[in-house]
Amino acid sequence: MLLIALGCLTAEAEDWPRFRGPNGSGVSEATGLPVEFGPARNLLWKTPVPAGHSSPVLAGDRVLLTACEQDRLITLCLDRDTGRVLWRAAVTRGRSEHHHANNGPATPSPVTDGRSVYAFFPDFGLISYTLDGREMWRLPLGPFRNYKGMGSSPILARES
Repeated sequence: MLLIALGCLTAEAEDWPRFRGPNGSGVSEATGLPVEFGPARNLLWKTPVPAGHSSPVLAGDRVLLTACEQDRLITLCLDRDTGRVLWRAAVTRGRSEHHHANNGPATPSPVTDGRSVYAFFPDFGLISYTLDGREMWRLPLGPFRNYKGMGSSPILARES
């Protein structure tokens, strides 16, 4: 279940395009956000989603995250204002990497440049979609040898 608090997704809110935000610090420049949350307090919407450990990322009117159901590795796109699922794309899990009980195959957060979304799954590799959910490319990677499992989220590097 993904819960979104009122104030976190206002129209003026900055995009949060990767794990820990625009510069990776985990700090937002937004002010006046609510400090109390609950079922009837400052809740904008809630949407059931499959299991995963990724942090949602925000791009314009979109919320993007990763999840897993059985052998399917899923990238989800939700409407930022309503929580409605706009699209859901999945690839088949190519293998089953070892991971700690508090980790899983959908731990890395996606990243976006506002035009495309890139998702990394340790059991598959890297995959890219348009913001409308059309697959652009895929790059199988691994296997990885990590005792606790992979949790590394991709970042975008710009050419200078």
